[in-house]
Parts: sequence; C-alpha cells; structure tokens
Amino acid sequence: MDTPATPPNESNIDIWRDYAMAFVREHFGETAPAMLGDHRLFPMSPLDGDGATLVVRFEADRSGSGSLPYYVVVGQTEANYYDGGKLDFDEAFSLHLGTRFMLVLGVAQVKDEPENLAPDDKPYDIERDARLIVNRVAPDASIRDVSLAALFNVDGERHAVIRARVADQDVYIMGRDAPLGFSRRTDLPAPMAYRLHIGAVLRKEPNPETA
Repeated sequence: MDTPATPPNESNIDIWRDYAMAFVREHFGETAPAMLGDHRLFPMSPLDGDGATLVVRFEADRSGSGSLPYYVVVGQTEANYYDGGKLDFDEAFSLHLGTRFMLVLGVAQVKDEPENLAPDDKPYDIERDARLIVNRVAPDASIRDVSLAALFNVDGERHAVIRARVADQDVYIMGRDAPLGFSRRTDLPAPMAYRLHIGAVLRKEPNPETA
C-alpha cells in the first residue's frame, strides 16, 4: 500500500489506519490481527524531517501462546512497531522518538569495549557518577546496589544507564554524557528505558517554530 499523500490529521485518520494495518500485515503475516485498536495522533515531532505521527494499538499472537499488545507507528516518520505490553500511548511515542534518534545517529550499545584514556584521565567511576547525579535532587538519599545496566556510544560520547537502589527504590540513572535523568521503569530492559528517556528529553525541547 502506498503511503498516503497527506500527513495524518483528524480528517484522514481512516486512511492512515488502513496504511498502518497494511504495515502490520506485512510484518506479522498470518499472525496479524483482523483489526486495529485505539489510536492517538501526535500532530508534531521534535525530530528534524519528521512530523505528524499516528500511534495505533493492536494485539497479535506471534508465538501461539496468546495475544499480546503492540503499537504500530506511522505518519511523517519511519514506520515501526513496538511491544506495547507495558506502555501507554505517550510512552510509545517517546519510545519511537528515542528509537529514531538511535537509528539516525547510529547509536550502538557498547559491551566490554576498552576506553582510550588521556594521560591525565581516570577510569570511569560508576558509583561516584551515580552519587553526583543523585546529589543534584536528593543529596541525603541513600544509594546502594549500583551497577552498569547498559552503555551506548553516541558519536564518541558515552551514555550510561545505571541501575541502583535510591532511597529504597529501584531506578535507572542516566549518567556519564547522557542527558541526566531518572527512570523508575526498571521493569523494562535498560536499552528500552534509555530510548524512552531520550524520546522524553526530545519532547521537552522547545519548538523553534514557536519559541
């Protein structure tokens, strides 16, 4: 099915839902659902080159063990689908933005890759990094069980996802060169939580057209 000629808006939702269904059928084959579920329209995107985006929920049984929820994302963007079991519509859109960010910039997860340190540099201290970040918002909070959950190479910078127990709550801390932040979504894999965080950060940036 050809991409609709006009961006998704309230007047052509049915056309874009048909396109979304065609995309799902292409990728899910015989396990595609007979129909899609609820949708939400996001009229703007913070990503250069992207625009109005339609997020549609659906269920499918890909493994034969029961239907699971998913989201399909279409519009003025690169179409994609995501596991939707633990996400609401806002989170699904943020996840899509974070995923697009990683794909466009070629962000890669780093595993056991040695760092090239300058003579005066010290090795990365994850516990110190976590403490410094937490001190910005809760200097008296306890921190324990600090570990590196994921590390990403972003154009030469290192974005760390740190798992820790802060004030007796399990959290992810976004550290090193990453946009600082916290996530309580430790029910999600660290790379997914990172993409959610990046997407949320992008959505908070001011729109240059309205600033």
